[in-house]
Amino acid sequence: MASVKPQMISKVLIKPSLPTSEHLKTYNLSVLDQLSPHFYLPIVLFYPPPDSDNSSNNTTVSSHLKKSLSETLTHYYPFAGRLAPNKDSIDCNDEGLDFYEARIECKISDVLKNPDPETMDLFSPPGMLFNESFQGSPFIVQVTYFSCGGTAISVSMLHKVTDACALLGFINDWAALASGSMVSPMFLTQQVISPYKGEITVPGINLDKNINVVTRRFSFNPSKLSDLKTMVSDDLGKIHSPSRVEVVAALIYKCAMAASEAKSGMSRPSMLMQAANMRPRVVPPLPDNCAGNFSWFFSIMTIDEKDKNMTTIISALKKAAQGFSEKFGSGLSADNCYSLICESIEGARKVMRQNQGEIEVYRCSSLCRYPFNLVNFGWGRPIWVGTSTSQMKNTFHLLDNPKSGGIEALVTLEESNMSIFEKDEELLKFAALNSTAIDN
Repeated sequence: MASVKPQMISKVLIKPSLPTSEHLKTYNLSVLDQLSPHFYLPIVLFYPPPDSDNSSNNTTVSSHLKKSLSETLTHYYPFAGRLAPNKDSIDCNDEGLDFYEARIECKISDVLKNPDPETMDLFSPPGMLFNESFQGSPFIVQVTYFSCGGTAISVSMLHKVTDACALLGFINDWAALASGSMVSPMFLTQQVISPYKGEITVPGINLDKNINVVTRRFSFNPSKLSDLKTMVSDDLGKIHSPSRVEVVAALIYKCAMAASEAKSGMSRPSMLMQAANMRPRVVPPLPDNCAGNFSWFFSIMTIDEKDKNMTTIISALKKAAQGFSEKFGSGLSADNCYSLICESIEGARKVMRQNQGEIEVYRCSSLCRYPFNLVNFGWGRPIWVGTSTSQMKNTFHLLDNPKSGGIEALVTLEESNMSIFEKDEELLKFAALNSTAIDN
């Protein structure tokens, strides 16, 4: 695969099927939007070849996707606009969503036999990923046609504008309109939450381009996950029914801390920050297609050596998650929860200040139970769902494995740490490094 790359065949702007009303021309970003990083994050959906002729199928697919996307943008009008220079709003000018098409001279099975994160990068426009200076529409689509007739659809979101849950909502609504259904998205800052009146003092996430980072993909199949959960559950009887995400996040965190300590020769205090979607926690719950950033985090600290075992880590995660739910999920409205988040920004600022050299911060984001594998544009469900490399060190992105029900973990560490991490015997007892996707 390394020698085969997609060849770009077209780029067009898909405009909304109806013009945006004058009173909707400015879409203000929330404080969470403004604190989010200014780079694109993709999800890539792989669809198998149809029974029909490849060339005619490509034309049909292209026309179908463009027409339904234009109709979708009438409802998601900010995504056809452009970010204002000060990055606090979107000019909903109907300029259009960037839509790329490419062709790759290989079979889809050639990619899915070894779907490493670097290969996934090929299915997004060149120069776009984790490029803070890349200029484009808030969402960017690339459709890549395989020689066998298979198709990859990459949808990339500008994190400054929205989060992964809203990415799923947008893709689902696009697929629904492609099938003739009606959709009705919600926009946080225009329908749900009050404007933020304070000052934004927390620095956003910035990429350190002086650090060499690498991303590796690890697969946890259901039987190995079951073994891992059993091992933790039986340990002194302290943990009851740990979830798949908890055991995988805890194991990766444990092994990443060990790799960092082995490289530096010293133990440092560490923090694991777990992102949490706020939409289902508020009253009434918000739909997945509620656009904007509406996720926050809970965290655990690991200071002493005794805190670095799986049982202690998962116990701490459960306690932190419970405290998070008690704070934000106790019958509060979206506006109330948003106010609490704004109030906690000062605390987050102090944490970030502490991070300057003393605390090693790890971030975990889980898309498990986000049904990207069910997205059907009219020709069936994807056979696999992937994402790309990351330039943010110490991050773990977890996704469902569409075929096995296991978990795919994309782990990004400093290159020197990864060389130790990927050989960790405890990790490899439960996870396979870059295993094939089509036989899982």
